[in-house]
Amino acid sequence: MRGLVFNAPGDVAVTDVPDPGIVNPGDAVVRVTKAGICGSDMHIYNHGDAFGFDAGCRLGHEFVGVVEAVGPDVTSVRPGDRIVAPFWLSCGECHFCKKGLPTSCISGGCFGFQAFWGFGGAVEGGQSEFVRVPMADGTLVKVPDELSDVDDHVLLPLVDVFTTAYHAAKGSGVGPGQTALVVGDGAVGLLACQAARLLGAERVVLAGHHDDRLAIGTRLGATHSVNTKPGNERLGELLGDLTGSYGPDVVIDAISSADSLAYAANTVQPGGTISWVGMEVFLAAPQLPWDLCFLRNLTIRGGVAPVRRYLPDLWPLVASGALDPSPVLTHDMPLEDAAEGYTVMATRAEGSVKVCLTP
Repeated sequence: MRGLVFNAPGDVAVTDVPDPGIVNPGDAVVRVTKAGICGSDMHIYNHGDAFGFDAGCRLGHEFVGVVEAVGPDVTSVRPGDRIVAPFWLSCGECHFCKKGLPTSCISGGCFGFQAFWGFGGAVEGGQSEFVRVPMADGTLVKVPDELSDVDDHVLLPLVDVFTTAYHAAKGSGVGPGQTALVVGDGAVGLLACQAARLLGAERVVLAGHHDDRLAIGTRLGATHSVNTKPGNERLGELLGDLTGSYGPDVVIDAISSADSLAYAANTVQPGGTISWVGMEVFLAAPQLPWDLCFLRNLTIRGGVAPVRRYLPDLWPLVASGALDPSPVLTHDMPLEDAAEGYTVMATRAEGSVKVCLTP
């Protein structure tokens, strides 16, 4: 079959890779119908060797599809079922899975991430025609029958970027009547605007550097947006006007660099919450101004989104039309053109946010 592999920084390619099969009794094989290129894939694309990725390692942790085959122990899905695949594999039975934290599963791992793959054989990546899914009962989620007509473009963001944004919004505690500042205009930041509004935020201010992306954020629910390229001081003035100079109730940081977190700590109002889900922390651990956080009674929340925990709450929103995260999927390319898709995202080409791939 065809699948995308990492060769070296800045070099990925679609090539022939081994066909997957049932290895363990709890495995399933999924035919991929749509896959996503994630912002975190860009870190592999740019720095994969530093993160320990070997040449030839398969990439991709966002995909939806149809079950092709199951092992004898699999009971939750069967061949022909349409599924979404949360990016983190989980057993569904351990202490943390039962607590609703499948991303801390004691047997867990991540598709397309060599450092988090402990299931034997080559790393399985979702940017492929087929994928072997270990622990299928604890990982795969069957799309409800009432959503059978919902397009893959709506479902694909639920396996990672929307649920990551929703996790950030939930962690912030944002609610009715409040003001949220969202820092970062990548897919997660744009969808955090949508999530905050779904949770009742009255005002959502989106800060980013790309006017085309800010426009998508407005479409998804941001009530205000500000281009924060150097020299533009309008964000502070706007936040002061909206909040009586107290600052936003919450800051959702979709970048999570040293600069963005320091800005959040200085900007959120006393007693507020900073919720961070950005991947910059893997490049260099930010040094938060802890003395300031202490004096201002700030709450700092962050972490990996437990996708399976949120999906039951999200299905009704999709069914009613209240939730459609598909506007962040600005490009849909054939799998064979995946390398071009990585270039589009790496260069932040005009009009681009997120690329999806169709095998």
